[in-house]
Amino acid sequence: MSRQLQLVAPNTARAEVIWRDLERTAQPSYFLTWGWIDNWLAMLPRDKLPMLAVIRHAGEITGAFFLGRRKLLRHGVVPSRAVFINATGVPRYDELCIEHNSLLGNRCSLAQLVELLPDDWDELFLPGVDRATFHNLDVPHGYRVRAQHEVPSPSVDLARVRATGDYLGLLSANTRAQIRRARKRLGACELEVAGSRGDALAIYDELVALHGTSWRARGEPGAFADPWFEQFHRRLIEQRFAHGEIQLLRLRSGSATIGCLYNLVAGGRVLFYQSGLARCSDPIAKPGLLCHAAAITHCAEAGHAVYDLLGGSARYKASLATDATQLMWLRVQRERLRFAIEERVSDWKHAITGALTAPAR
Repeated sequence: MSRQLQLVAPNTARAEVIWRDLERTAQPSYFLTWGWIDNWLAMLPRDKLPMLAVIRHAGEITGAFFLGRRKLLRHGVVPSRAVFINATGVPRYDELCIEHNSLLGNRCSLAQLVELLPDDWDELFLPGVDRATFHNLDVPHGYRVRAQHEVPSPSVDLARVRATGDYLGLLSANTRAQIRRARKRLGACELEVAGSRGDALAIYDELVALHGTSWRARGEPGAFADPWFEQFHRRLIEQRFAHGEIQLLRLRSGSATIGCLYNLVAGGRVLFYQSGLARCSDPIAKPGLLCHAAAITHCAEAGHAVYDLLGGSARYKASLATDATQLMWLRVQRERLRFAIEERVSDWKHAITGALTAPAR
């Protein structure tokens, strides 16, 4: 019997029951747990809520995802009816930047997903999926798939940290030396781990302040400048800290804060989400490396399985990691003449730009 797709209103008790039942066996990334999803649905404007898409096979519910919709008009002339997997398609609300995105439950192929969807879209967007989510990127005739963006997702195997008893011993000689010099420069440091919701919110407030100061010094507003983004996370901490899903940490040297980390926890996997670091003119101090090294050691001692630095090619992430996967932002397009013209024009622009900026030889 073939798979079938059913759309369910998202803000209903039925949607919660379906999602929670699938989550019990799926062990998804925190971004696909009900704790995150419930907060997301509560914070989104009513007219931006995605529908819950439920996959049935042989009468049984085998998977689900949230299906966002948005009409796009690129360059003012290229229209598209776009659908999004576990996203809204509205940049402001999708700046939450979920990663390790997927369908919840038994996975189907990309081709099967395309064929399941209602026949009323031009483009399908799948943000932040693991390369291994789909065995291949084959799609049915009449469609094409493009990887718009791909980044490494570095992580630390905490079992290896426990086995060696020495996290720094797993790192390169250069990274070890940087962390040791920074510790010597700053002296004895203490890691504070929030033990109550009040403690967590206090560290979060300091993190937001430090984050904003650091980014404004670079001429950027920072992630928490958008009140919706900041309120989303404040509510998430208030609602989910007691469930063991939120980790707020502060590293101090004496009375001075070196930095604060905001992590999300599910299934033994700790996801580093945001940080607020003290500004320091001393290049030896390395507040980011110190905070993460302390957090990784703490998470290993607490029995977690993975410390996930999430996607990005920043040098510090690769320096701290023992492993890495790849994250992809995929787009599936129906074969439309307007998309072919758009791509050709884009290729011409890139070719011209490359020619104009190429160095003389």
